[in-house]
Amino acid sequence: MESNEIIPVVQPAHELSTAGVYDRISDPMQAIKTLGLSIFKSGIFGLDKPEQGEILAMQCLVEKKSPLELARTYHFIQGQLAIRSDALLAKFHQAGGSVDWTERTDEKVKATFRKGTSSADIVADLKEYVGNGTALGKDKQLKDNWKKWPRRMLTARAISEGVRLIAPECCFGTYTVEELDVVPAAKSTYSQREATLDELINTEYRPAAVAVLRDSGHLTPEQGWADISPDLAETLAKKPGPFWAAVKAKYFTL
Repeated sequence: MESNEIIPVVQPAHELSTAGVYDRISDPMQAIKTLGLSIFKSGIFGLDKPEQGEILAMQCLVEKKSPLELARTYHFIQGQLAIRSDALLAKFHQAGGSVDWTERTDEKVKATFRKGTSSADIVADLKEYVGNGTALGKDKQLKDNWKKWPRRMLTARAISEGVRLIAPECCFGTYTVEELDVVPAAKSTYSQREATLDELINTEYRPAAVAVLRDSGHLTPEQGWADISPDLAETLAKKPGPFWAAVKAKYFTL
C-alpha cells in the first residue's frame, strides 16, 4: 500500500478482549511503567525515551486499546500524539458525520462535511499549500509526499480541516500527522495560548476527567476536580492532546 492512502480503520476480532485485560489491572501506575517500557523497546512508535512509552501506555489504558491498535490510530511526532487522517475520518463517521467528495484530483480536493444541522464545503488546493509553503521543503521544492501523492495529501488536509470545523470534539487537542509536518516542534498552539486546564475542560467533561486521573493514579477515589494539583493542571494544559482523548473516551462510558 502506498503511503498516506486513506483507508478505513477496522478493529481485529482478536483485540476485542483488550478492554477486559485492562479491567483486571490492580496497579495502574506499575502497569503504565511496565507497558511503557515494552512499547519503548518494541520500536513501533520510534520513541527516543522510555518516558514517552509511559505516555502511550497511559493512552492505551484509558482508551483500553492494545499498543498495536493505538499505532494504527496515532503516530508519535514531536513529543505528542498525532492522529492519522484515516482514523480521524473513521471517528467522524462513528460520531454521525458524513462526507460527500465532489472532486479529487492531484491539483484540488473538494468535499462537503455534514454532521447534524452543520455542514461545510472544504477546498484543499495544491496552489494554496505551495503558496503558503506548507507543501515545500527547506529547498523551496515540493516535499516528497506532496510530489508522489498530491491527491492523498490534499485529501488528508481536507479531512483535518473539515472534521475540526464540523466536529471539533473528534480532534480537540490533537494534531493530524499532516498538520504536525509544519508545526514548529518547540511550541504548540495551546502553549502559545497558555490556556488553563479549567478553560480546556468544561464542566460537562470534568467527571470524566476526574475518572481518568483516578484510573491513572493521579487522584485517589475520594478526590475530585478541586484536588488536582497546580503542577499537574499545568502539565496537562501544556500538552492536552492525550489527556483530552482519554477524557473523551471515558465520557462516553460513564
